[in-house]
Amino acid sequence: MRKIYLDNAATTPLREEVVVAMTAVLREDFGNPSSSHSFGRTAKTLLEFSRKVLPNK
Repeated sequence: MRKIYLDNAATTPLREEVVVAMTAVLREDFGNPSSSHSFGRTAKTLLEFSRKVLPNK
């Protein structure tokens, strides 16, 4: 039996490739993008790249 979730205003299921990408970032590049240290700069670079590459919906 397949589950059906209708409250997509609260959350939506993630595609597998999103889970893989997010897991890698959460494990390896977890810095605060607002910070000036190397962890933050790496996180900010990833965040800015993601904003350019992903569609704005």
